[in-house]
Amino acid sequence: MQPAPLYIVASPRPGVGKTLLARLLMEYFLDNGRPLVGFDLNPPEPMPAGRFAKRVWPVDIGDIRGQMELFDRLVADTASTKVIDVDYGPFEHFFGVIGDIGLAQENRRRSTDTIVFFITDQAIATVRIYAKLQDRVPAIFQPVHNEFASLIAADEDFPPTSSECGIIRMPRLSQVVRGVVDPPGFSFSTYMANQPGGPTEIHGCIADLYTQFRDFELRLLKGRLNSSLRRSSHAHRPPPVPRSRSSG
Repeated sequence: MQPAPLYIVASPRPGVGKTLLARLLMEYFLDNGRPLVGFDLNPPEPMPAGRFAKRVWPVDIGDIRGQMELFDRLVADTASTKVIDVDYGPFEHFFGVIGDIGLAQENRRRSTDTIVFFITDQAIATVRIYAKLQDRVPAIFQPVHNEFASLIAADEDFPPTSSECGIIRMPRLSQVVRGVVDPPGFSFSTYMANQPGGPTEIHGCIADLYTQFRDFELRLLKGRLNSSLRRSSHAHRPPPVPRSRSSG
C-alpha cells in the first residue's frame, strides 16, 4: 500500500493566502475520510492549530527539540496524510533543515510523496527562491496562483516538477467573503452542507478548489502508473540477440 503523502504549504511572503490554502487542503482530506495530521509552523500565533482541535499541532522549529518532534512524527506515521503550514518567518529555516537532513530523499526511499504547494507572486526574489528550492529539495513542486495576492503571474517563472501537475489557481475572494471565512470557528465543510439559499461565492470557490485538488491527485496517480508501466516494460524486455561473428 502506498504510504500517505506529505504536503507542505509554503510561501516566503506574508499575506498571500497560504494559511487559507492549508485550511482548504486539510478540510478536503477530512471530507474524503482520510486520516489527517497537520503541523502549524506559524509562531507565535498558530492559526490552523486553533481550527482543527487534536488534528493540527503547533510546532516551533527554532530549537532542536521542536525539529526532532516534527520530523519524528513525519517519518513514523505512514498512514495519515500530513499537511505542514509553513509561515514566511520560519520558511528559510524549515527548508534549510529538511535539505540538511534529507527528508525528501528519505521519503522517496520509503515511496512517500513529498509535495510542496508553493504560492506564487510577482516578486523576482520569489521566483529565485522557487528555483533554488527545486534544485535543493527533491520534492514534487506544485505552484499555486492566488489571484487575491497577485493578479498576474508568469507560469514560466514557476514550472511544476512535472508537466502533469499544471497550475492550481485560487480565485480572488471579496473582502466580504474573507470576513466570513476568516473567523476561527468557520468550517468550509459545514458551510457547504448547511448554508441555505443556493450557491454563493464561497460555494463556488470551495467547489472549484476541491475539483483542482482532486485533479492534481489523479494526475499524480496517472504519472505514477505510467512510470510503473515503463519500468515493468524495461524489466521484461528480452535481452538482445548477440550478433554472430562472421568467419574469415
